[in-house]
Amino acid sequence: MEERVEHWFNRRYGIARRDVLLFRTPTGWRVIGREGGADGREIPYYFDSEADARQMVRAMLEAVPPHLSDWALMPASRHR
Repeated sequence: MEERVEHWFNRRYGIARRDVLLFRTPTGWRVIGREGGADGREIPYYFDSEADARQMVRAMLEAVPPHLSDWALMPASRHR
């Protein structure tokens, strides 16, 4: 079972919403970039190390245009 470690949200809704999620999996790490809310487009990335996964999280957060990047760290959940 995977565990959500972090969930960043840009405080927007609808098509302007951006989410970056970090998961610990049984075999490594997964990062998801999502645009457009829960039903929006997702792009997953898989990593063997936490350091590499966190580097991708930082890159995704920095890639969002400044007018859409009012990031907030959401409370972590135990399971997805």
